[in-house]
Amino acid sequence: MLEEKLKIDKISKGTVIDHIDAGYALTILNLTGLDESKNLMTIGVNVSSKKYQTKDIIKIENVFLNETQMQQISILSPNATISLIENYKVIEKKKVKIPKTIKKLIMCVNQTCISNSGEPIDTEFYVLEEKPLKIQCIYCERIYKLEEIVFTSKEKKEKQVKQRIQL
Repeated sequence: MLEEKLKIDKISKGTVIDHIDAGYALTILNLTGLDESKNLMTIGVNVSSKKYQTKDIIKIENVFLNETQMQQISILSPNATISLIENYKVIEKKKVKIPKTIKKLIMCVNQTCISNSGEPIDTEFYVLEEKPLKIQCIYCERIYKLEEIVFTSKEKKEKQVKQRIQL
């Protein structure tokens, strides 16, 4: 008789980021700054999934995400879900949603774009397509695919999305 068991242990309190597109867990940790947390963290890469065949999952104790981190996750993995855990139970579950416009999170790499001229304006992009992601700078109208996006972050000056990790 086969016995099913969890491959990744439950956490008592914190956040579970589930249904991450396979290969993006480490990129999400790096981009959101969670990779610098000293809290207990469990990461599953290429875990079996009934719905998506494979997925990644992150469980991090005593950490709750802010709105910026959830938007960053939605850009990288629009199928992701965020579960808030208390006493080993899910108290709230959210599906991430890509906003129609993305403000301040992404840099326009076009050197002639006004957002790179030193003017006091924030970058802003329209989301043209969610899957596969395609966005457009509202100022210079340059179009970017996911692998071309450069994220901005206060903690880490800039980060670029890397190709999917092939394990």
